[in-house]
Amino acid sequence: MAAFAAFSSVLHAREDVDLKVTGVTFIEAPPGRDKNLTAFGASPSQEKVEINAVATSRTLQFVEASGGFPDKGDVNVTAVFPDKSSQAFGNAEMSGFAKFSADGRTRSFNLVINRLPDKPVSGLIFEGTLPLSVANGTSKAAQALDPQRPGPLKLGSVAILQFKVEGTSVHFQGNDTLLRIKTLSLKLPSGQMIKAERGGWQRTNADYSQTWKFDAPPAKGELQAELYDGMKTVRQPVRFVVGRPW
Repeated sequence: MAAFAAFSSVLHAREDVDLKVTGVTFIEAPPGRDKNLTAFGASPSQEKVEINAVATSRTLQFVEASGGFPDKGDVNVTAVFPDKSSQAFGNAEMSGFAKFSADGRTRSFNLVINRLPDKPVSGLIFEGTLPLSVANGTSKAAQALDPQRPGPLKLGSVAILQFKVEGTSVHFQGNDTLLRIKTLSLKLPSGQMIKAERGGWQRTNADYSQTWKFDAPPAKGELQAELYDGMKTVRQPVRFVVGRPW
């Protein structure tokens, strides 16, 4: 049975970050069904409680991290039963791909737990901290690019040790400063601008690799980037109380 659940929340802003719940979904398995018999990866979920929310900041920008480096929350879930007793019930997952506003000051996030206790609950309490990647702002940087000379590049504060062009993609190898690249484009000698989208990531210890996919095959020109300044991770306290909606 699925429904939107009633909720209450106590939000403690930190580092000028405010949270707002935009929706809650409460899916409970029908009575008598053995939850342990659900096939692995079955869809839709037999049980799920999901909180959809947004984080907003007036002074900071949220960093658009690749799907290869998702934020990992530390939010514990406590089940509350009709007799007022309670039971710790594992950790919520911070799932899905975040959406960001154009100015970077608002981002979405979801908290999900995919199974409920075996006996009926009155509600759930989600409490803990969320690590949110933020930056003080952005700055511009530019550097000449010649696909025939794949040596090191210094793109502002970003150290690119090697790069490789394949088709419409450029692969960068370097360190964690690659995470500072917010947007990337290539200006050709003709003045034409070729935009790029962030692609895949790989990380091995302190070595990072990053792929950017351009609208057309990259040629000799000038790389232009918008870089995050003052990147850091803030741990945002959260407490959401979700009531069973029937």
